[in-house]
Amino acid sequence: MINSRSKAVLSYVGLYFSGILFLAAEKKDEFVRKSAAQSVVLSLTALLFRNFLVLIPILGAGLTVLFDIIFVVVLVFLIVKAANSIYFKLPIIGEISENYVENWFK
Repeated sequence: MINSRSKAVLSYVGLYFSGILFLAAEKKDEFVRKSAAQSVVLSLTALLFRNFLVLIPILGAGLTVLFDIIFVVVLVFLIVKAANSIYFKLPIIGEISENYVENWFK
């Protein structure tokens, strides 16, 4: 059986795919549910924002690369926190995930 830390890490590693999977499968472990919900909101927001950046003429390519680097840094930070059994709540993303997404899969 997989422990809570591993589930939380995997929810970030697999982005919204594994986030949705762990939200649907895990009903009791709050740490895993919060991490999975935050992973879903973060990765879907990043996907939408990145697709918007691509549409910007001339600057779009550079901004997309910069955004990708920032996204990977934030994701690695969250993975390291989850590996240490720490739930780090991102400012806006964390609020949305806790107030809305986490409740969709109860």
